[in-house]
Amino acid sequence: MLKKYIIRLLLFSVILSAAAYILFEFVLGQYYLPVFPFLILFFTLVSISIHYLLLKASNFRIAKFSTFFMGSTSAKLFLYIIFLVIYVLVDKSNAVPFLLTFLTLYFLFTIFETFSLLIDLKEKN
Repeated sequence: MLKKYIIRLLLFSVILSAAAYILFEFVLGQYYLPVFPFLILFFTLVSISIHYLLLKASNFRIAKFSTFFMGSTSAKLFLYIIFLVIYVLVDKSNAVPFLLTFLTLYFLFTIFETFSLLIDLKEKN
């Protein structure tokens, strides 16, 4: 299941990167940040790690899985906040475009992760 998830995630990341390229190239060029490709990589790696842990936890009872799911979501959010704060402190001049880009990617990847986890758990059961 992890292999299928990684393939779906990589495909999602490529499509998202292509859409972002078109958007930044033709509409929002002044807001493009050179760190953008690294943000895609960062979200992809975090997503793979969390999904792997959630698949392992899905072998537990539902109550334990629910606790693990909430804990992993909280840990991921905390990691993202730390990353945001560090970046904004380092590059204050690009704080607003970075925050908007980061939040957009956060929402898109969260939606993708949720649907993918539901698909994988349905296949498992």
